[in-house]
Amino acid sequence: MWFGIKGKEVLAITLLTVLVVVTTTFIHLSWVTTLVVQEAIRQAQLIAKQLYAQSSRSLSRARDANPSEILRSDRELRSLLDASVGYSPNLLYALIADQKGTMIFHSEREKEGTPAPERPSLEHLLSLDPIGRFHALYEEGKIYESRLPLSLDNRPFGSIRLGVATSLLRKELNVSVQKSLALAGLALPATWLVAMGVGALILKPMRRFTRETEGGRRSDLSSGGSLGQGDEIGELTSPLQLLGQQLQPDRLKLFSEKAELQQVVDHLEDGIVLFTQDRRVLFFNKAAEVVVGRPLEEVVGWPWDDVLRPFHPLRPLLQHAFEHRASFRNAAVTMPRDDGNKEFLVSLFFVTDRHRAMGAMVVVKDLESIKTLRSLITYSAKLTALGRLTSGLAHEVKNPLNAMMIHLELLREKLDMPADEVQQSLEVIGSEIRRLDRVVHGFLRFIRPEELSLRLLDLSTLLRDVAALMETEWQKEGVRFAFQLDPTLPLIAADEELLRQAFLNILLNACQAMPTGGIVRISTAMERWDSVTVSIADTGVGIPPDDLGKIYQLYYTTKPHGSGIGLSLVYRVVQMHNGSIDASSELGRGTTMVVRLPVSQSRS
Repeated sequence: MWFGIKGKEVLAITLLTVLVVVTTTFIHLSWVTTLVVQEAIRQAQLIAKQLYAQSSRSLSRARDANPSEILRSDRELRSLLDASVGYSPNLLYALIADQKGTMIFHSEREKEGTPAPERPSLEHLLSLDPIGRFHALYEEGKIYESRLPLSLDNRPFGSIRLGVATSLLRKELNVSVQKSLALAGLALPATWLVAMGVGALILKPMRRFTRETEGGRRSDLSSGGSLGQGDEIGELTSPLQLLGQQLQPDRLKLFSEKAELQQVVDHLEDGIVLFTQDRRVLFFNKAAEVVVGRPLEEVVGWPWDDVLRPFHPLRPLLQHAFEHRASFRNAAVTMPRDDGNKEFLVSLFFVTDRHRAMGAMVVVKDLESIKTLRSLITYSAKLTALGRLTSGLAHEVKNPLNAMMIHLELLREKLDMPADEVQQSLEVIGSEIRRLDRVVHGFLRFIRPEELSLRLLDLSTLLRDVAALMETEWQKEGVRFAFQLDPTLPLIAADEELLRQAFLNILLNACQAMPTGGIVRISTAMERWDSVTVSIADTGVGIPPDDLGKIYQLYYTTKPHGSGIGLSLVYRVVQMHNGSIDASSELGRGTTMVVRLPVSQSRS
């Protein structure tokens, strides 16, 4: 009896649901390990860049001395090295090795002067498959390194190496692994109970139908036949009539149970599509309807190549998988939508029962939500790093500014009736010192914004003022400014100092991109009734396509002496004003930055 219809139904539903639980748990753990490794790489690269900057400054101050001795005697480098190891929870050690691999600088001083052991690359973990990566992270005593080449006078000098222990990475990973396994452990018994309940609900009407049909047939026989025909036809017709009467309520109940199951899976965020062995659509939930492009009621039972429209991005993936019986995981697929393209991760798994193929399951995961989470984590970490930088920057800049202002006032007191030219120069100096003080305050507000100082602002006047300030410096370099400002542009509610600094950074980048001179075109327009656009276009060298998506990243720069902060500040200021910024560029033709700002806004 256990391997009858009831047993097979329970076994099939259980296997299918267990496969879903195991698959989703495996995919989740794969992404968790990827995020942990990527975060460790990001932290290591950030620390390596800081060590590289300090080492370069030390070597540049004493080029004739022994480079190794210079680095060993640099107290700031030693403090930065010790602080870096203590700051990062995953960092085991940090060292600087020369070209021969000898450690000249190590967070553990007793190891200096000895050969540096060869360690596998930390970035290598990302190239492993999920199982291999998981095994590598849980391998005892394993240490991986992140390296950054170090040069002296444009010649290779050595490298900065940061050691990351898998035992430290596991501390972060174990929390997510325990939660995933606990959730899977709770889901499995719940799945078994649901399977038993569904099996009982499906088989109960069938057993009742058999009993009632048999009882009705016997009643008809004892009464001589309800149709007045006591032969074999009457005996057959009576059960068929009872079958028809019983079929209708059973079908209604089946539809109700199916609707309940459909409602449960429709609440899943990931799309699930089930195909039969002969490649026909068996089922998919609401999330997968976006990918399929049609409702389930319309295409259930259809072959998949009739369901998916021509040139659908899933067609070649499914074709290859079914022809070669090969599963695949996390294939990136871009779907065209009315509001633009949307990216998904698609995985296909074949469902088997005792090595017999039963069909296939396709899992579709929205990549946008994953990217958003990773972007928020990365951006928060960068803001934290920038916050530490500005605490020292504010101290180093504000003290000289205060001293300059005091001595300027003392100079005014000592000068009795100065000439007009001298008085004007003193006013200019005082004005610029106050402006620098406002810039420092604006920079700090970018890192720790409390409240924007909003007031109605004429955007055209602001742009002309900023351009006039830049024109004095860049006119001798052959840079000219051309304006196409909309005279009907409404006032916007904005923080004048922050916007001034943002547009100043954009114009500075435009001027620096034209080393032989050129034209910077500044234009404004109403994009919609509720927003305005500012377009700043240069005729400079342009930005490579591979770098265009990185220009807003903190510390990223292509300039030899750039800080990598300017466009990050611009992005943050525009974001604080509920606006957006886009960039387009063509090598050798120039770059265009478009800033969109709301006409009015309210902030709580």
